[in-house]
Amino acid sequence: MLFTGEHETTWHFSRGVFLEPHLVRLFPRQDRSQRLEAFSMRVLPEPRGLSEIEDAEGNQACWLWFEGQHESLTITTCFSARTLRTNPYDYLLNPGAHQLPPHIPDKERDVLAPYLAAVGESCKAVELGREIAESTGRDSVSFLNELNSWLYSNITVVSRFDPGIQSPDLTLTLGSGACRDTTLVFMAACRSVGIPARFLSCYQAGDADQTQRDLHACAEIYLPGAGWRGFDPTLGLAVAGTHVALCASSEPELTAPVAGTFRGSGVSSRITHRIELKATDCVSPCSCRFLP
Repeated sequence: MLFTGEHETTWHFSRGVFLEPHLVRLFPRQDRSQRLEAFSMRVLPEPRGLSEIEDAEGNQACWLWFEGQHESLTITTCFSARTLRTNPYDYLLNPGAHQLPPHIPDKERDVLAPYLAAVGESCKAVELGREIAESTGRDSVSFLNELNSWLYSNITVVSRFDPGIQSPDLTLTLGSGACRDTTLVFMAACRSVGIPARFLSCYQAGDADQTQRDLHACAEIYLPGAGWRGFDPTLGLAVAGTHVALCASSEPELTAPVAGTFRGSGVSSRITHRIELKATDCVSPCSCRFLP
């Protein structure tokens, strides 16, 4: 599936401020399931400098730094990306990965330690994970599918514009949450039964009749033989070609699309954003309106 998109975010300040360095994580990643065909970024005011980097978890990102005082900051990205995976189950698990907890070789386990760490305030999620593990005979793939389905059926999706993520226990108590909240429950339950899990920031195809979108969040889990695989508990889907991955981390905070601060006294601020996304099934190269 081919995705073309434009993502614009503007911070408005009540008076001129000094912009500290900002880190941008809005680059569609490139791997065996996704190819970035074109990308451009425009920043206003024009930064004094920029540095493209790869972060500690292999995500592409960019540092921006500025001079002078400014009353706004606008970051606009335009991209064309093609998703390549059509079957989310196109793998052969290692023999020890079929049952929970999956057997993970020691050297891999050391690397995956951050993705197995307990999630704070997640007693209810841990209990949910263990109950579903038992009900599915501790079969790894059956567990993942049942957990995904249970959260889709039992957690009402709401739009939360306040910052931060609810604890898994609060989301389960309320029975509602944004996509990022439900994703954290999924992660906590997976980790409780020994499946490494991480938080993925992405775009999602959604309703073909709607072009205005928001950033989406879902989870990726690791099973020996399968590698990292996506699950979207908000939609009840095993991820294949309908999600454009941006960046993933063991900590949700490390996937923030833009991170930075400003200096100024008595300043109020507000943020506006616009995401336009189009998904097509065409297989030939398509054009994207790029920014100068």
